[in-house]
Amino acid sequence: MPSTLLPSPRRATRRHRPVNPPTPVFFIAASDFEQLTREQLEAERPDQLYRGDETSSGHASQALLTPLGEHFLFRKMNFLRALAARQFSLAMSPRTRAKQQAQSQALIQEANGIRQQILQANLRLVTALARKATSNPHDFDDYASEGAIILLNAIDKFDFNRGFRFSTYATHAVQRHFFRLMHRQQRRAQREFAAEAELLQQIHQPVEEQPQWNLQAAGELIRQFDDCLNSRERAIIEDRFGLTGAAAETLKEIAERVGLSKERVRQLQMAAILKLQQLARQLNLQPEMG
Repeated sequence: MPSTLLPSPRRATRRHRPVNPPTPVFFIAASDFEQLTREQLEAERPDQLYRGDETSSGHASQALLTPLGEHFLFRKMNFLRALAARQFSLAMSPRTRAKQQAQSQALIQEANGIRQQILQANLRLVTALARKATSNPHDFDDYASEGAIILLNAIDKFDFNRGFRFSTYATHAVQRHFFRLMHRQQRRAQREFAAEAELLQQIHQPVEEQPQWNLQAAGELIRQFDDCLNSRERAIIEDRFGLTGAAAETLKEIAERVGLSKERVRQLQMAAILKLQQLARQLNLQPEMG
């Protein structure tokens, strides 16, 4: 189960200034960590960490861990973190504190190296999940990047004592995050589409038939904002219609945030819309008639 070891609080004396407590070290504990030594742990090392012909001395950036290799690396990473936490807890004397904290940092650095090994061995899993969840290269890069962060968090939280494979745990964690990410993107796209349609509706004069606005036309107009709006006008239009992905704001909300009256913000909005009307005519943007 997760555990942290922290130093006991120490009163300040006249001879020594109070010191900030060291950063707690998080690790997944095992029942034998208190008696285990590094020599005993290394004796548990399996003959083969990686599948196929790869070994720990070879190029393992794309190699998959064997079940025994995976368990050993998780056990060793958390054991090193437990030792680091123990060093922090023993750092009571000002004369030995610096040495013990240095030893603790060295142990954490070694544990992080093992963490990186586990990460590299599982990036192929993140790549496969990101490819299934996306349909274009731009989204794939975003998903793969965020998936790697989720993978790191999963490595830290994985309880190797339970006996199941890390890939199962990591798959669930990454898929849950991708599912939430897809829902956020869908909500944002819906808000942007509605905001762009509302903006175009205000820019063009009403017609007898109800227009259905072409999203490509809206995008072209928005891309040329800088050509006709000053920075304040653009900010008001973007905030009013939620064009940056955030929720659209009312005139009152914008006025309170920028320190202007609601009427002044309305005037600036109308001035910006008049400019955009002229730009729309220059670009020959027309609504699609239903």
